[in-house]
Order: sequence, then structure tokens, then C-alpha cells
Amino acid sequence: AAMGAVLRAFGRKEAALVCEVACGLALLLRVLQGAGEALSALPDLFGRAGLSGELSGMLLRSAGIAVAAELGAQLCRDAGESALAAGLETAGSVCAMLAALPLLERALSLLEELMRG
Repeated sequence: AAMGAVLRAFGRKEAALVCEVACGLALLLRVLQGAGEALSALPDLFGRAGLSGELSGMLLRSAGIAVAAELGAQLCRDAGESALAAGLETAGSVCAMLAALPLLERALSLLEELMRG
């Protein structure tokens, strides 16, 4: 990351961006290695909450889309493309909502059942 800052200071924006992306990916891989235990506990937690595998998959998929969109938007901002970043964030939000749509439908059907008594 420090190398990226040095490259950026010398006007090498493209090289700085590549260096920053590589550092970000290395950090992400390191975090994911440590998150293995937490991820392995998720099925048990979802089971305790009464969520089926299908519903928990939708939640994880939506969260993954949101994280990927945010990372992409930050990369766009680092490259000076703020309009592209805003578009990517909007597209990510729409995709996350579409991925969670069956969950919303199920929640509404449960609410209807509760209201009917």
C-alpha cells in the first residue's frame, strides 16, 4: 500500500492502481483465511434462526453482491472515475435486492398469515 502511495506521488497512477489492487487482494485473501471458522458456523446459526438453506443462501448472496459492488466502486473512485463508481453502487444495490426478492416474498406471505390470524 505504501508502494502505491509512492507511485502515485511520482505521477504513476496506473502502476499505483495495480499495486493497490494487488495489496487489496492479498489482504482480502488473508482475511478470508481467518474467516473460515466464522463461515463454518453460519449454517448452524441460520438453522437456529429457522432459516432454510435456500433463504440463508439468498442472504449470503445479497451480502456478497453488496461487498463486491462496494469494492468495485472504491476501485473506480481510486482511479478517478466517480461517475462509474456511482453507477456500480446503484447496479450492486439493484442486484442485491433482486437476489433477496424471494426472501421478501416469503416475509410478506408470513405477515399475511399472521394478519389473518
